[in-house]
Amino acid sequence: MKLRPYQKQAIQSLRANFKQGKKAVLLCIPTGGGKTVVFTTIAKNAILKGAKIMIVCDRKELISQAKYNLNLLGLSPTIIAPGYPQDPNNCYLASVDTLRRRGLPEVDIVIMDEAHKQTFDKVIFKYREDFQDPFFIGATATPIRTGKQGELAGYYDAIVEPTTINALLFEGYLVPCRTFAAKIDFSDVKMTGGDYNNGDLYKEFNKSALYDGLVSNWEKFAKDKKTLIFNVNVEHSIKTVEALKAAGYDARHLDGKTPDRQRKQLLQDFKNGVFNILSNCSVLTTGYDEPSIEAIIVNRATKSLPLWLQMCGRGSRTFEGKKGFTVIDMGANCYEHGLWEDARNWTLEKKRRKSAGVAPVKICEECEAMNPVSAKLCNECGEPFNIKKKELLKAEFTEVKSNRGGAVKFEPRGKTRTELHEHAKKMGYSNGWAHVQYKLYNK
Repeated sequence: MKLRPYQKQAIQSLRANFKQGKKAVLLCIPTGGGKTVVFTTIAKNAILKGAKIMIVCDRKELISQAKYNLNLLGLSPTIIAPGYPQDPNNCYLASVDTLRRRGLPEVDIVIMDEAHKQTFDKVIFKYREDFQDPFFIGATATPIRTGKQGELAGYYDAIVEPTTINALLFEGYLVPCRTFAAKIDFSDVKMTGGDYNNGDLYKEFNKSALYDGLVSNWEKFAKDKKTLIFNVNVEHSIKTVEALKAAGYDARHLDGKTPDRQRKQLLQDFKNGVFNILSNCSVLTTGYDEPSIEAIIVNRATKSLPLWLQMCGRGSRTFEGKKGFTVIDMGANCYEHGLWEDARNWTLEKKRRKSAGVAPVKICEECEAMNPVSAKLCNECGEPFNIKKKELLKAEFTEVKSNRGGAVKFEPRGKTRTELHEHAKKMGYSNGWAHVQYKLYNK
């Protein structure tokens, strides 16, 4: 398995951090950048040196993906999941839910995929509570925590970011994106656990005008392209498919309860072009790699930046004859989180929203009394506030351009360290980006 330059750099950077005495390091590689290749290679190298390793995942798709890569490297892991015997081994592949219920295998390195999720924190805590002291590698494309989630800095000592979306675009490892969206207001949708309440969000999207809007936007911006759709819930996905079929297009639905045999057939037929529109709910966000996808419809709104980037990233992989991919953002997510390709400065600390410390208010047009922004009637005179009804169908969808440093054509070859550091600062890259680029292209 031949590694790309930045994948080699990732391994070198992780080793350097461990040699400096750090015990837990977060590896950040964008979706499509091959983080599974990196950490399975680390596993193989460690085992060859006599170490025992364990890879932990939270979804069966990710377990299957990791197992495939381990098998390519000649490794046969013990699977820690329901229905598998937990035989002693030097290589384990575990479901995080099963691992929390069982005794911990004694290993030297623990690798956690999608480590930005809080569920993996318990693995680190449990090992340390058990007085075992392995090295921890947390792999993720989106190292971010918000709200009441515990800071990644509470579990990891450093972050390694060997490449960025911009660098992968420049090197031709990913394809560029065009995003089409309209500014829609979802501020009156209730929140649950840091994201929009699923029931309330479904009410916003479950309208005939919105299903018609999705079909017309697809016809305008992505017709005849292989398309993957992400929806609010299962019923929403089914109704979206019905709307597309009513318009004469062959679309299929997939969800978590689709039988395995039917699911495999659907994905195979989608891959082979038997049909070109696949609609799903909460299934194909991670661990699904189909490089021939040319369009993504995000048919929902989310407050989660990782979810937004994961959904968009499903269309970013290279494929023969593919020059780019299209995102149709039905939930105005790009105005909330920025575009998929925007430069982002990842840190282990949580990014807190700035606040003036004053609750937002609105003024009654009749008596000029101040009211909470959520009030439907004036607290003083009882006059109802005019509520502007949002209609997605009437909103004009246009291409959204990056103002945060998108896929800029920057040639790192021949640049001085100072020039590279200046560009990294301008683009919002991490501190290590300039150092990595200098080593890769200016030896």
